[in-house]
Amino acid sequence: METRKEIIEKLNRLLTRNYDAEYGYREAVEDVDDPKLKKFFKTYVEQRYRFGHDLKGEIKNLGGDPEKGKGTSVGSDLHRKWMDLKKAISSNSEEAILEECRKGEITTWGDYNEVLAMQDLPPTTSSLLKNHKTKIDEAIFQLMELKMQYA
Repeated sequence: METRKEIIEKLNRLLTRNYDAEYGYREAVEDVDDPKLKKFFKTYVEQRYRFGHDLKGEIKNLGGDPEKGKGTSVGSDLHRKWMDLKKAISSNSEEAILEECRKGEITTWGDYNEVLAMQDLPPTTSSLLKNHKTKIDEAIFQLMELKMQYA
């Protein structure tokens, strides 16, 4: 049985993961030339910004401090730098960027599944996370489709 404190800690980790995704997509907007991809990535910048606000609200509703999740994780900062390196050496940078974004989404998807598997998760939290996870599923699918187009 998880405690409210454990739930809040995991929600703060999801908050950080969403900051990571927001900043990663923001960098992807800058790294691609194709207007279609720029628009695609901007959509996900905005979505992850909203996800962050959703999570902050839920953390506060549970009595937690969402400021603990502020910023990006060290691992994701390194991941974004690796994306820059891969872009620089890749003959097809759009495909490489799409693949790195897909990998990031898969990691986020796993983190959401971990929290959703917790016992005693409040119904409002569960509903919010399921909604986010559905949108993450869609992002993974769209990233795979786009990657095939740029292959």
